[in-house]
Order: sequence, then structure tokens, then C-alpha cells
Amino acid sequence: MLKKLFKPVDIAPLIFLRVVIGSLMTIEMLGELLTDYSDDFFHPTFHFSYQFFQWLEPWPSFWMHLHFLFNILMGIFVTIGLFYRWSALLLFLGSSSAFLMEKSVYINHTYLYCLTAFLMIFLPANRAWSLDVKRKPELLQSYTPAWTVWILVFQISVVYFFAGLAKVNPDWLAAKPLMYWLPARSHFYVIGPLLEQKWLAYLMSWGGAAFDLLIVPLMLWRKTRRWAFVVAVFFHLTNVSIFGIGTFPWYSIAMTAFFFPPRTFRRLPWLRQHLPPFDKEHPASTYRPAYKKITVTLLAAYVIVQLAVPARQYFYEGNTSWTEDGHNFSWHMMLRSKTGFVRYKVVLPEKGEEHRVKIFDYVTRNQYHSMIGKPDMILELAHHIADEYREKGYEEVEVYADCQLKFNGRPLQAFTDTTVNLAKEERKLGPYHWILPFAEEEN
Repeated sequence: MLKKLFKPVDIAPLIFLRVVIGSLMTIEMLGELLTDYSDDFFHPTFHFSYQFFQWLEPWPSFWMHLHFLFNILMGIFVTIGLFYRWSALLLFLGSSSAFLMEKSVYINHTYLYCLTAFLMIFLPANRAWSLDVKRKPELLQSYTPAWTVWILVFQISVVYFFAGLAKVNPDWLAAKPLMYWLPARSHFYVIGPLLEQKWLAYLMSWGGAAFDLLIVPLMLWRKTRRWAFVVAVFFHLTNVSIFGIGTFPWYSIAMTAFFFPPRTFRRLPWLRQHLPPFDKEHPASTYRPAYKKITVTLLAAYVIVQLAVPARQYFYEGNTSWTEDGHNFSWHMMLRSKTGFVRYKVVLPEKGEEHRVKIFDYVTRNQYHSMIGKPDMILELAHHIADEYREKGYEEVEVYADCQLKFNGRPLQAFTDTTVNLAKEERKLGPYHWILPFAEEEN
């Protein structure tokens, strides 16, 4: 197995990765800057943070704009292969730090792009058709160790598998989320009337779960690989036409292509014209034992983390789509719908006063809609409100939250225990006792 990890294979897939995936990531970051995605970085008086990263806050508006522009520049440098190793490192640090600065903008594919940027640091994707090779011709090579391609196959496989596993739940199989989302798009040109059909919601729900769970084994098997790829292209283009989702469907199509043998990428004319002939005689033994040992150790660590983080959701009790336990970083792709409201009440025991909080004095509308039904965000804002009152000179401050949810189109249901003083509750990774259990519908 060790020999197979370091077996020389065609470098063409890594050049494809750098040019195509690098371009998509750059376009995505440009879109983030030009759309309302970035508003939550520039305008709010309060920012939601990830646990352990409370210290990482957005810069003032001018510098935050420069941060986004820097990330875009690094994306361009990675794509054209200019100072590639440093550019990939800075792209990872820049995009990941921006991602971690504001929890309300969490999107699975943004997290996935951060992981991709991290992997790029270690991949020799600048060793052909790059400005680095123009600068230093001695960098040119036609081969790469097999693990550099396999780790990309592993990464997209993890996404597909856990996304499919998460769909095996009663609400998804009953098509409840899609019955809520699809009719809202009935105004679409041509396909609009079709989106109102219940049978389509069931077809897309069951088909989506089957696709995510089966695409990896079907792509791994040579006999079904081509047809499975055609299905993958159709699946992701369907998502483009109905949901949009930015560059992610195109990224998914490109990443799914890595299941094909590395030599397959040379069939692309724009690659074939610019790559050196593949050196089949390059000996794998040129990799030093120390290099192999360190590489295998780091690969094993990465694989364990990427499996453990999304798997943690299955160790929590109850309906985790309701409680949000283990939801982030677990590849829950458009899995549930939550709408409703959240209100805060401040009690000052010393004065016997109650104050209703004007929530939009603290958060933007996007932040507000994002925090609905998310315990950690509800708690963090409660702490901020309590701290603000303490700064005004009040020693005893109690904060209570009333959150009501429409979960997957159901009637409003209480989400928080309104008798619990959130000012005294601590943020943690585990379940919050003040979240009410999901009440199943009665037959």
C-alpha cells in the first residue's frame, strides 16, 4: 500500500485542479465581495463567532475589503501558478480567517473551499504550465505521487457520503424540505409549473439521497464510471437551474472527475498542449523514507479528522436537525428549513424592571435569519446583551430568549425554554439543556 501511495502518476489532474478549481474559488470569493454575502462583515455592530475563535473579529470596513481583495489576488496567483506554495498558504489563511470571522455566513461549500486551499499547499500543482515554471524551468515535471490525487478523491467522497447519510431521515424521505422550497420557485420560466408537483419533490428527495450515497462506489468502479459521471453532471446542473448555489455545482463536477485515471486529463486539449510527456520510468524510490513516513502520518491524521468531525453528529441524542448538534462542518447540504422568530427579554432584578430588546439594534436581517433555530448563536447574542447592560452599571442582569420555529414547514413550535437565564449559561460543544425537544406530529 505504501508503494502505491508514492507511485508516480501523471501530473495532469493537479494542473487541472490548479486552473479549474483555482478559478472557481477565485470567482466564488469575488462573488462574496460583490454580493450581500459580505454585508455581515462590514455593517453589524455585533459579530457571531465560532467557539475557540472568539478572538478573530472582522477588521474595520476598509481593511476587511482589502482582506477580501487579498484573498482574490491569492486565488489568481494560485490559478496561474505564481509563487504557488506561498500563494496557496496565504489563500488558505486568508479565506479561512475570513470564514471564521462571522458565523452567520456559514456555508458548507465555503468550508470545503478552505479545505481545498489547505490541501493545495502540499500538492505540486505548479510543476507544469505555470508561471513558476516560466521563472524556474527546473521545476518542470510530468509526474506526481499518487497520494496527491487520492487525497482529492477522498475529500469529495467524504462530502458525498456524509451528505447522503444525513438525508436518510424521515423528513427528507417524506420530501418535506423540498415540498417547502420547490413551490417557492414556481415563478421560474419554463420549469416553474413543474416545481409545484409533489411527485417531483419525492423524486428529488429520494434521488438526491441515492445519488449522494451511490456516486462514490459507482465512480470507483471502472465499468460504471462514465455513466455515473454523466448522472453527476446532470444532478449538479439541475441544482444550478433550480437553486443556483454559486460555483459549488461546477466545483462538484470538476472534483468528481478526479475518479478518472490521471492520464484521462490529458485528453483535454488545453492540457495536452501545455504539459510535458509523462515520464513513466520515474522511480518511486527517489522519495526518501523520512518523507514517506511524515507524509503517511499527516495523511492519516487528515483522514481521521475529516471522518470524525462529520461523524460526531451521530453521537448526540434527539433530532439533530432540530437541535443543530453537530450540524456545522458535517456536510448537511440544504437538509432542513427553519423559519420563525427569536425575541429577547432583559430582567434587572435590582430595579424590578423588564426590557424588551430591539434585536435589529444588534444584528442585520441576514444575521437574524441565520441565528433563528441555532442555539449557540442565540446564546452568544444573549451574552453580548448582558455584557452591554453590565457596562451600563447593572450588576445583576438576566436575559431570556423566546424562539419559535416552523421546522420543515410545520406550525410554529417552541424552541427555547423561556424560563432559563441565558446570561448564566456557558457556551459549549455539547447539547444545550434549554433547547426544548422536538415535538413529533400526532397522526
